[in-house]
Amino acid sequence: MAWYPGAERMELQPESDAQPAIVPTQFILHSIAAPWTPQRIYEYWRDSTNLESHFGLGYDGSLAQFVGTQTRADANMYANRRPDGTGAVSVETASRLDSSDPWTAQQVERLIALGVWLHQQHGLPLRICRTWDDPGYGYHRLFPQWSDGGTDCPGDARVKQFGDTVFPGIVARASGGSTSAPPSAPASGAARRQVTIGGLPYGYGAHGPQVREVGAALVAAGYGSHYRSGPDEDWRDPDTLNYADYQRSLGFTGADADGVPGEESLRRLLGRVPGPRTVSLAHVVAAARTDPGAEQGHLTYGDEVWIVEQALVDEGLLDPARADGSLGTTTVEAYAGFQRRLGYQGADANGIPGQRSLRELGARHGFTVTD
Repeated sequence: MAWYPGAERMELQPESDAQPAIVPTQFILHSIAAPWTPQRIYEYWRDSTNLESHFGLGYDGSLAQFVGTQTRADANMYANRRPDGTGAVSVETASRLDSSDPWTAQQVERLIALGVWLHQQHGLPLRICRTWDDPGYGYHRLFPQWSDGGTDCPGDARVKQFGDTVFPGIVARASGGSTSAPPSAPASGAARRQVTIGGLPYGYGAHGPQVREVGAALVAAGYGSHYRSGPDEDWRDPDTLNYADYQRSLGFTGADADGVPGEESLRRLLGRVPGPRTVSLAHVVAAARTDPGAEQGHLTYGDEVWIVEQALVDEGLLDPARADGSLGTTTVEAYAGFQRRLGYQGADANGIPGQRSLRELGARHGFTVTD
């Protein structure tokens, strides 16, 4: 079995061990018709159906692998049931319920990188599949043999992106055009070490909202030239290279400008040194009961509400433009969606946070609940 080093491993059993081996010759892109994270996709495959894809991709570019690429995954119908033993690698991508939205920039970047790896690892030819059993790259609705009874997956916007951006990006990068470094080798000049400042990690491999905040601040300050997508909550080589540019602008040199933050440069970039994020359940509940009926934009504990809203954005349940610190009707509806995602129903999914659901949201997105 082959496991992609750029994905978090969430191995499905018994499928990963029990299903037949394949020789991968195709890469087929799907939309799952739900705004799910890879963890939620994994739970769905594990608990609700005997079907699965090899990979799951969230809106924020987070990627998980459920089955090795040389083992059959069932989401591609006859693409994995050919008598010669060849098969297709599949990825489910978070989307709206009607699959109408385009892939985010983070999703596009991950799809390109994964497509390049499949070419390098399994020799997939750099072409769009010409028939249902022809080696290459495609999307689920391209051929009827890849679905049971037809499908509209992915939607028109993503089909256009596949032809205009995703597949050309795979070809260009795999052919030595506009490329990024493979996961095992750092980009030129990018240090791969971490530091902890104010109790939070920074540097290569760090994860969390503090990483996104640094990336956004770098872009705002004019030091985002190394990003091809993002920034997001994962610190990668482009974050390091951008931060090194910023350090040099402050006059740092040598090891002090290697792209790994120090407390002084971080304070100058952000105006403060961030600490671990905390949210009071009582405060958030008060906001959920007050803000919807108050004047538009009313803030009740706005800083803590904003933390919750950002987590809901990362879950794909809230439009980023609505994360404003006011826990109004839209945010209440988004939180109700998160409660339903956890299995709550009826009055238990009314959009008013409870301790268990808020702690689960915090565990997923890097904040703690104080009461």
